[in-house]
Amino acid sequence: MRVALFAVLGPISLTSVDQAGHHIGANAARLLLDRIADRTRPSAQVKLSPTLVPRRTTAPPPT
Repeated sequence: MRVALFAVLGPISLTSVDQAGHHIGANAARLLLDRIADRTRPSAQVKLSPTLVPRRTTAPPPT
């Protein structure tokens, strides 16, 4: 039986980008309901800023 190499390393904590999925969904639902309520309402654009989530794979800046 083979043992996966990654199993011995433990959890890998990767740096990632949080794209605010909950906020995207909430805004999409609100905009849809607004548009259904008033079909003459112009379309809208909502911009959300992603957030960097630094973890153990982020190195300090070079000096």
